[in-house]
Formats: sequence, structure tokens, C-alpha cells
Amino acid sequence: MIKFFRKIRQNLLMENKTSKYFKYAIGEIILVVIGILIALQINTWNQIHKDSKEEYFVLEKLHENLKTDTTNLKSSILRIQSFLDDLKVIEQEMKDETLSNFSVELSMPLLSVVGTNLETTTWENLKSTGKLGLIKNRTLVDSLQAYYKIFENVNQNWIDGFQSYNRGVLAPKFFEFDDLSFFAPKGTFLNEDIQRFPPVKYGDNVFFRNAVRFRIGALNSIKAVFEADLNRAVAMLNRFNNEIELKK
Repeated sequence: MIKFFRKIRQNLLMENKTSKYFKYAIGEIILVVIGILIALQINTWNQIHKDSKEEYFVLEKLHENLKTDTTNLKSSILRIQSFLDDLKVIEQEMKDETLSNFSVELSMPLLSVVGTNLETTTWENLKSTGKLGLIKNRTLVDSLQAYYKIFENVNQNWIDGFQSYNRGVLAPKFFEFDDLSFFAPKGTFLNEDIQRFPPVKYGDNVFFRNAVRFRIGALNSIKAVFEADLNRAVAMLNRFNNEIELKK
């Protein structure tokens, strides 16, 4: 093709047809420019197509992360409720002088760590690689950022404070007061053979009465925080469902 155009130019010059030569040269330049523009447009289309596929993949991964969040939060809420139910029983049994033992293991609802984590792998990868721009819906990105930020700032403060109280105040007091079976299997020495104080002995101690009440109040507060997190996670999940449907 290039040889063909060069031959035409040479013939026009040899025939001394200067005006036609210039017209032809201009036409050839225009064709070259058009060809470049077409090539650029094709490259742009290819890049747009590639970005769209990558965006869809990212949206699906974030969607999966949010599904994991809802599952984890529901599990944590159920665990907290189980502890609350046990603590209500403990609170009543601490007043009963006829009982020789608690009907539930005291250390579980009182000393167990309560917490949960969000699945942030995809979000952190997008931030570290600078690929958040792949998501065209900027409002969705802002909402997701707020979702993770609220959890980090609010929840972590609650969980850290709760665990600090358990480790620094509650657990040491238990260790001084009575033998504890902790999580030893049923039938082992630690679970069956140690002599434990009866429930009323704990009920006579103002620290443990207050500890049970405090734990109930704290668990209710954390449960409310997790329920709010779950509502946000479900709302984000629905938004991602809609966004993914639009991209199909």
C-alpha cells in the first residue's frame, strides 16, 4: 500500500502536476490522520471493555465480602444473645440459697471475648493498588468507604474497651475468688473434681453482682452496635446487587 501511494506521488511530480500533487498529499495526510484516529478509538474501546470486565469482577468480589460480613455479624449477634440468656439465668441463681452449682459455666458468658471482623481483603487491595477508580459509581465507593470507616472507628473502640475490662479487671478478680473450670472437657479433673462456691456466694459479693449487671448492659450495647452494622451490611449488599445487575 505504501509503495502504491509513493508511485502515485512520483508520477505526479514527473508529470509536473504540482497542484494535483499537493491535493493528493493533503488527502494522504487526512487518510493517515483518520487511520490514527480509528486506531486510537479501537484501543479506547478495548480499554473500556477491559476496564468494564475488571470492574464487574471487583464488584462481585466486594459483594462476596459483604455476604461474609452479614454471615459473621449474624453469628456474633447470636453468640451475644446466648451469653445474655445465660447471664439472666446466672443473675437469678445468685439469689438462690438452695443451689450448690450454677446451671451454666460461669466463665463462658462472663469472660469470653466478644467481637467480629469485616472481610476487607478486596477493599484493601483496591486502595493499595490505586484501582478504586475502576468502580464508576463514585457514590457507591463513598458509601463503602463510610461503611468500613464506621466499623473501624465505632466498633473497635467498643470491643477494645470491653476486652480491656475483661483482662484487666474481671478476670483477675475471678482468679482470686474461686476455682474456675474454664473450658475443660466434661469429666476432667478441672471440670468435675474441684470444689466451687455455690451461686449465692457470688450473689453475696457486690463485685460479682455488679459484674453480671455490667456485662449484661455491655453485651446489650455491643449487640445493638452489631445489629446496626448488620443493617448497613445488608443495605450495602442490596446496592451491590443492583449495581451488578446493571453491569450484566
